[in-house]
Amino acid sequence: MSLEVALLGYAGLANLAQGKRRRAGSLRPAQPRARIIGWFLLLASLLAAAHRFGPYQAVPAWLALLSASGVTLVLVHSRWPAIATAPWMPMAAIALTLCLV
Repeated sequence: MSLEVALLGYAGLANLAQGKRRRAGSLRPAQPRARIIGWFLLLASLLAAAHRFGPYQAVPAWLALLSASGVTLVLVHSRWPAIATAPWMPMAAIALTLCLV
């Protein structure tokens, strides 16, 4: 499978998790910019899958890799929330480098 699709998917899901709406008593407010970046990273993940796998296998491969990234994010986020969402920028940089190779 393609590593850059999974890394972009993880980075996008981590940004969506950072930008989610919080309760009224929460210390951190919602971050709408993180949500926008998350959706763009998920779109970049889909485009990378379309480039890597072709038009017919792109969507199933993208959904499979996005599911694996989501499970990883949920398992790490349940134990270490700050560590799970922090490395999204290096992951996106590595993924974009892999896309260019």
